[in-house]
Amino acid sequence: MSARRTSTTSRRVTRLVAVPWGLWGAAMLLRPGDVTRLVCGGGPEPDAWIVRVLGARLVAQHVLTLVRPTRAVVLAGAGTDLLHAASMVVARVRWPDHARPIWVSGTTSLGSAVVGALTAGR
Repeated sequence: MSARRTSTTSRRVTRLVAVPWGLWGAAMLLRPGDVTRLVCGGGPEPDAWIVRVLGARLVAQHVLTLVRPTRAVVLAGAGTDLLHAASMVVARVRWPDHARPIWVSGTTSLGSAVVGALTAGR
């Protein structure tokens, strides 16, 4: 396979992966109450503004990835996801009652970081 074909395929895969993450962010931004009820399962829910801010970050990150799926952009997004996942460790210590949404936020960010690193291309 030529380098050009590999690059084109990598960008297609990157864009394909960005869509569900961007949609998840849009749901967080537009319907924070529904998302937190789904994620928290009846437990304590974070404030809607927190969910909206995190959703806006995901939308911005993944729209940028859709528009410009370069290695640098994808790796910057993966780094941002990794920092967010690490911050959830601190959040878990600070707000133990919110363990479930913190765990979901941290693990999905970690998953996004791994997928981003794997799909970043060359």
